[in-house]
Formats: sequence, C-alpha cells, structure tokens
Amino acid sequence: MHSHQNLVIAGGIFSLLFLSAFLLSRLKVPYIVSFLISGFLGKLLFPHEAKELLSILELSAIILLFFFIGLEYSFERLMGMRRVIKPGLIDFVFNFFPAFLIAFLFTQNLLFSLIMGAVMYPSSTAITAKLLMDYRRLVNPEAELLIGVLIFEDLISIILLSALTGIRFGGGFDTVSLLRGILAVVLVFTLFYLLIKPSQRVFEYMYRKVDESLIPFAVLGFLLMSAGFGLSLGLSDALIAFMLGVLVPEESKIYRTIERSLSDLKDIAVGVFFFMFTFKSQISLDINLWLLLLLLISGILLKLFSTYMASLVYDLSKRTALRASLSFLQRGEFSVIFASLYEPTQSLAFFLVLTTALIGSFSFVYAPRLSERVFPKKEKKGPLPAPPA
Repeated sequence: MHSHQNLVIAGGIFSLLFLSAFLLSRLKVPYIVSFLISGFLGKLLFPHEAKELLSILELSAIILLFFFIGLEYSFERLMGMRRVIKPGLIDFVFNFFPAFLIAFLFTQNLLFSLIMGAVMYPSSTAITAKLLMDYRRLVNPEAELLIGVLIFEDLISIILLSALTGIRFGGGFDTVSLLRGILAVVLVFTLFYLLIKPSQRVFEYMYRKVDESLIPFAVLGFLLMSAGFGLSLGLSDALIAFMLGVLVPEESKIYRTIERSLSDLKDIAVGVFFFMFTFKSQISLDINLWLLLLLLISGILLKLFSTYMASLVYDLSKRTALRASLSFLQRGEFSVIFASLYEPTQSLAFFLVLTTALIGSFSFVYAPRLSERVFPKKEKKGPLPAPPA
C-alpha cells in the first residue's frame, strides 16, 4: 500500500476505536469489550494487510501493560500479601481446574485445556478496578479483598503465561517444559531481587544527570530490548516487563516521570492489542456450543462461589461476601492474552470474555441492591422503656 493509504487506514483504526468506546460507554459497556467489537468491525472496513501497520504497538502492548502492573508493586509489598494467600488459592482452585477438566473431557487436547483453564481463571483487573473507582466502592470493606485477589491473580497469571509460552513454543507439552517454565520464573525473581540496590543507584543517577524529557526514551528502549532478549532465551516477555516495573522505586521522582510520560502510550497500545486480537483471529461461530455453555455457566457460578467463600475466609460478613462475589465475574485482558497463544482457543475465549465482561459489569452495578435483599440489614432495637416509678 502507498504511504497515504497507510495513513488513512491507521487513522481509521484509531477513529474506530474511539467511536466504538465512546458510543458503547453510554450503555456501560467496558472499553475492553468495545475494542474487541471494533476488531470485528475492522474486518469489514480495512484490508487484512492493515495488521502490519500497527504491529509495533501490538507487540509492545503486553510489555507495557505488565511493566505498569509491576510499577504498582515492590518486593516488600509482594512479600506482605500473606493474608490474601488463602482467598487467592480458593479462587485459583475453583476457577482454573474445573474449566481445565471440562475442556479436556470435550477435546482430549492438553494444551487447549490448559489455556482454557487459564482463560477462565482470572477476573479482569482493568474492568474491576475501573468499576470500583467509577461507582465509588473503593471504601467498601470488600474492595481490599478484591484488589488483593486481583494482585494474586496477576502473579499466578504471569507464572502461567511464562509456563504456557514455553510449552506452546517449545513444540508441545511435557513435564520438563512445565518445570523449566516454573524454574525460569524462580530464577528471574531471584535475579531481579539481587538487582534492587544496583538498579536504585542507576535510577538516581539517571534522574540527576538526564533531562526528564529523555527518560522515556531510555526506559522504553531498555524495556523493549530486555523483553526481546528474554523471548530469545525462552522467557516470557510479560514476566521480564513485570519484574522491570517492580525494580522502579515506589514514590521516587523517576517513578512519577515514567508513569506520566508512558501511561498514555500504554493505553493506546493495549487498545490496539484488543483490536488486533479479533481483527487477526479466525473467530467463527463453528464452535462447540455445549462446551461454550458449560464453561460459561460453570465459570460464572464457580466465580460466585469461590469469591463468596474467599470473602468468608477473609472475615467479611455474608452480605459483604455476596456483594463481592457479584462484583467479580468479569474476565478480560489476561483471558485474551492467554487465548492469543493458541489459535484453536480464540473463538471460544472471545465469546466467553465478551459475555462475562457484560454480565459481570451489570452484576457489579446491581450487587449492592441484590446483596441487601438477600441479607437485609437488621433493624437495631432500642433499649426497653423503663418501668413506671
């Protein structure tokens, strides 16, 4: 295509992303869902070659997303998550293994089943966090639990992604591949832990000696090169990006500079990633409807049950536990990332993400009202009147 055609198509894609998100937001549809739908519309509007135009943004989207997730944590904070371990394990056991078993019973395909288990496991960090802020429920007692479980899911998903990437691109599934993936995660965590002090000195030097406007170039260049080298060694680019984010000192000036200068690029890249997922994927209606329905129904019910049980373990009241469970049904970005590893899972994952994101968003809105109906507040009885003198 000629350069003027490339510009028109690229501009058309960004305009489509804006319009779909703007219009569907009026119906309370999450941005992730609107970007996925945009990919479908893009198939009708743009030539297939358009996928090459924004390939660098698509490739960098996962790296930037996980880097910004890493920015929110420090090694001390990761070690201080003991209270959420039991709720997090309940969430993992009830949402990964049943989906894996259901998919395996239908397909007898181990890789397909592992990825479908991973698709159905994590709730959407982006959708849940945005809903908590939009509906001002961060002050509610369940918000701390939901955020803690989201963090736990992020960490487990990074380990799963690292292992599944090694299995997918290593030629098949075997125990050695899985152990190698887990060992790689442990080694990367250890290496980055040893780099905490040296990296802090590097960041301090950069902030003193380098013009603030140049810092994004240095950070982005090192981030993309490190992720690329990691992939060449069979490591997950998401894991490398996450750990690099963890190394940036919290509350430091360079942290604020990075967040301010690169966050918009991250949002654009992630939007392009979701658009490209459906634009490039061979998504069709030729899927096993029984498998889709069973995964969808079990996925919603098990997420409800596991979040309710996790809330009780976390010492929340029954009404608060129900409100939390009704607010945690939506799947999103991690599910799409897992499905992007293996084409046979993509059609199924698309419909599951789309449906649970919509159901979960509406369930979140009505969760307070529904939980109060099921567990109404008990009226406080005042003291008995004193007997007449």
